[in-house]
Amino acid sequence: MADHHKTETEIRTDDFYCEPEEAGMSPENLSYIDDVMERSIREQMMKGMVTLVARHGKIVWHRAYGEAGEGKPMETDAIFRLASMSKTIGAAALMQLYDRGLVMPSDKLSDYIPAFASSMVALPNEKGEVRFVPPKREITIHDLLTMTSGITAVKSLNGFHPGAQYCAACYKEAGIIDTMIPQDTSIGEVVSKLAGLPLAAHPGERWDYTNLSSIVLGRIVELVSGKDLKSYLRENILDPLGMSETAFYPDQTLWHRVPDVYACGSMERLDGLDVPGTDDTRLPFTDKTCYYNIAAGLTGTASDYFRFAQMLCDKGTFQGHRILSPHAVSLMTKPYTAGFGVSMYGHPWGYMMDVQTAANTTFNYMGDGSFGWHGYWGSVYNVWPEKELVAIFLSQVSPVEMSWKTQERFLNVAASAVL
Repeated sequence: MADHHKTETEIRTDDFYCEPEEAGMSPENLSYIDDVMERSIREQMMKGMVTLVARHGKIVWHRAYGEAGEGKPMETDAIFRLASMSKTIGAAALMQLYDRGLVMPSDKLSDYIPAFASSMVALPNEKGEVRFVPPKREITIHDLLTMTSGITAVKSLNGFHPGAQYCAACYKEAGIIDTMIPQDTSIGEVVSKLAGLPLAAHPGERWDYTNLSSIVLGRIVELVSGKDLKSYLRENILDPLGMSETAFYPDQTLWHRVPDVYACGSMERLDGLDVPGTDDTRLPFTDKTCYYNIAAGLTGTASDYFRFAQMLCDKGTFQGHRILSPHAVSLMTKPYTAGFGVSMYGHPWGYMMDVQTAANTTFNYMGDGSFGWHGYWGSVYNVWPEKELVAIFLSQVSPVEMSWKTQERFLNVAASAVL
C-alpha cells in the first residue's frame, strides 16, 4: 500500500485501505502522482496538498505533499476549506427529501417560498435601459439544482451577461453577499431578501454559476425538514457516513490542522490562522456561526470526503448505510445543460456537479460519465462509476487557471493507473 502518515482520523478508515494491485491499480502509474505534485510545488503553483485515490471502495493512495504553512509539513489529516465542494453535499440533502416524497424537482420554488411567485426578469438593453417582464414560467427546484433558475451571482466566475450585471448590482444594494464572507445573518434572511429581487434570465434558459442557488436549496431543506441545515446534515449525511471532521465551523481545537491559503504563482500567504487574512478565508474561524452556507462553507478532510464520494459511486450506500436511492443518484449525475450551455470547465451541469460527456480543451476529468466539482481554493473531487474510481485533491491556493492543471493532471494520472 502507498505509504502515508496514519493519524487518528485515518484509523477510522483503516479497513478501506488495500494494496493497489488488489484493486486493479498500477503502483507504477500511481507513483507518477508524486512527480505531478512535486513539479507543482517546485513551480510554485501549490504550497501543499493531499491526494486520495480509491477503487472498488478501497483506498489505494493517500499522500500529503509540501507545507500547510511556513515550515509546517502538510499532513493527510489536514482540514481544508472545501468551498464549492460543499455544493454536492447540499444537493444530496435535497435529494434525500426527494426520496422521502417531500420535494420534487418539478415543484415550484414558490411552493416553499411564496415571495418568488412574483419574481420578474430584468432585460437591460445596450443603452442601459431596463424593462421588467414576467418569467415565461416559475422557478422550479430542478432549475435551482442545475443553476438555470435565473438567479445569478454577485460576483460572476463565468462571465456576466447584461441581465446578470444588473441583478448583481441589485444584490449588492440589498446587502446580499454570496461568497464565503462571514455574515451576521442566517440563510433564511438572505433568501428573504433575494425573493424580492429580479431574475437575470428566464428560468430554464441560461446556466449561471452562483452560490445563491445552493443557498436557496439549503433554505428549502430547512423549511421542509424543520431543522437548521447544520443539524440536518449532521443527522442525515455526515454522521451516517462517519464524516466526523466535516463541519461548517471547525472547533478551535482543530484549527492547527487547517492549512493556510497561498497565492498561486507567488506563494504569498493570503491567510493564516494567526493573521487577519481575507474575509473569504476567515469564514470557518468566525464566531458568526449561524450562517450555514452550503454553497461554500464546509470544511473537512480528504478521508471524510472519500466517504461521501464513495457513497455516490456506490449508488447511494456506504458501509451499509443508505444515504440516497440509486434513482436519486442517477438524477443527480445526468448532464442536464448539454443542450444549451456548459459550465465554466466545459462540461454539462448535473445537480450541483459537472458531468463529463466528452473530452474538451478546458478541463478533462477521469473519463466519460465521471462527475464531480471543484472548490474555490484549489480542490476537486471526481467519481468515475464505470471504473468504480474515486479521486480527491485538496489544496488551499488562489483560483487561477494554472492551478487547475495540477488538478487535471492528478485526475488523469489516477485514471491511467486503472489496469
